[in-house]
Amino acid sequence: MLLKKLPEKLGDLGKFLIPCDFPGMDICHALADLGASLNLMPISIWKKLSLPELTPTQITLELADRSITRPKGVAEDVCVKVGKFHFATDFVVVDFEADPRVLLILGRSFLRIGRALIDVYGEEITLREILGFSKNSSGGNPTSTFEPILFYSSLSLTPFEDSDFILEEINAYLKDETVSPEIDHADCDPKGDICLIEKLLNNDPF
Repeated sequence: MLLKKLPEKLGDLGKFLIPCDFPGMDICHALADLGASLNLMPISIWKKLSLPELTPTQITLELADRSITRPKGVAEDVCVKVGKFHFATDFVVVDFEADPRVLLILGRSFLRIGRALIDVYGEEITLREILGFSKNSSGGNPTSTFEPILFYSSLSLTPFEDSDFILEEINAYLKDETVSPEIDHADCDPKGDICLIEKLLNNDPF
């Protein structure tokens, strides 16, 4: 079956916002970034939440602006409340100026802890508690590892700044200093080029 029309273009939901509850904070939105492997917290938020002492770490991080920073430490077992759920997760605490709209960054590890089911098309995330079994029991029989299903908590996803993955990739390429200076980008119009490609594909007689 061949389609003459392209599917409707939707925004990239690789990054979206999740509302979190912390004592002493009226509003806290966390940026859930499927491309991030760590959970990040600004040191100002760590101080505001009066969390326990940080665990030293030797890792270094490259931030979005390509600057290299050394974290202040790791805040372990921080209780994060999302809806009716409470999760204990670790945050790497970094000294950087937080976006007032987004105070935390949650990576893949948090979403895995929360057993998140993400409906990208429906823009909904479901966190759940399930009944699971471990195959590693010494007696040879499966053993229960989690509580039975208690409830579901579905949250609408809020795309972050209507991010457009293709445009982001093109703009990142144009800013890449490793690209040969002999390539002239003066007449480059990424958004216009993408629209032109879509128009040509929609008019394809095949």
